[in-house]
Amino acid sequence: MSPKAHTVTTAIVVLAVGLAGHALSFVSTQVRPPETVLLEITRGSGSWQISRTLEEKGVVSDAPTFMALALATGKARRLQAGIYVFEGAHRPLEVMDILFMGKTLRHRVTIPEGYTIFQIAHAVAQTGVMERDAFLAKARDPQTASFFGIDAPSMEGFLFPDTYFLVPRSTPLEVMAKMVGRFKQVYTQEMEERARTLGLSMREAVTLASLIEKEAKVAHEKPLVSSVFHNRLRRGIRLQSDPTAIYGIDGFTGRIRHVDLLRESPYNTYLHKGLPPGPICNPGEDSLKAALWPARSNYLYFFARGDGTHVFSATIEEHNRAISGITGPRGGRPLF
Repeated sequence: MSPKAHTVTTAIVVLAVGLAGHALSFVSTQVRPPETVLLEITRGSGSWQISRTLEEKGVVSDAPTFMALALATGKARRLQAGIYVFEGAHRPLEVMDILFMGKTLRHRVTIPEGYTIFQIAHAVAQTGVMERDAFLAKARDPQTASFFGIDAPSMEGFLFPDTYFLVPRSTPLEVMAKMVGRFKQVYTQEMEERARTLGLSMREAVTLASLIEKEAKVAHEKPLVSSVFHNRLRRGIRLQSDPTAIYGIDGFTGRIRHVDLLRESPYNTYLHKGLPPGPICNPGEDSLKAALWPARSNYLYFFARGDGTHVFSATIEEHNRAISGITGPRGGRPLF
């Protein structure tokens, strides 16, 4: 080998070793952004632009190296649109898992329709990703809702029921970002426009949907239950929805008693007119649609048969007869 060729070979080896060392250092080093980062990726977003944004926000230290590793590992081809939060320190491969791996991650959690933030916190904690109290504290904090651009007293109602795959060592905001992203997919522009037509804000529409979710056990009754609430709201009649009376009692189980209906709470629609200040659970798509497209009816009352369905009535006399027919002359609790 000539001296010149030997020099070139040595230079290449030195460069390769240097690049390998840089890549190893890059992969093994945790980076902590100066503040919590909210990143929304729309369909069609390019991997390079996202890498640049991550560097600008302080999530990764070197966009070109991050992009090169994502391409080399094949993860860049799996980019998932959605809302992401980066909070705390992450290694680059963890950031790639959050952004590029989508639903191939290991910690699976299913959130049923109608779960409250208390129940969601428990379900998330069951995966081992985080403590229940850590999730719940963030979910109940009004600043968290503000962070996500949601006008509500907490995250209740906006953590959409679905199955999620969580990254190890996720933070509460990172997990909630997935749920909020799913909510924004389901709560469409058409729904927003329909809510405005009805004179409802998004928070009010979701709050109404949450009442419907808790009251209606069968899907085909949801528009009818919605019609009762709409009719009562128009007439200025208290909604008197039992689940609102016990909302906020962590761990409440069992039958709702008459004494519970007298419990002072801004959510208790037996004591306060109009909608509660926010949702009482996280409703599914059917309940959201029912809230915005109620059935046409003159019903003002409904009473549970005990099999998951209800008897609907237009007058208090019909309602009380329905109660007597189901529970006997001394049973039931009439609405008024």
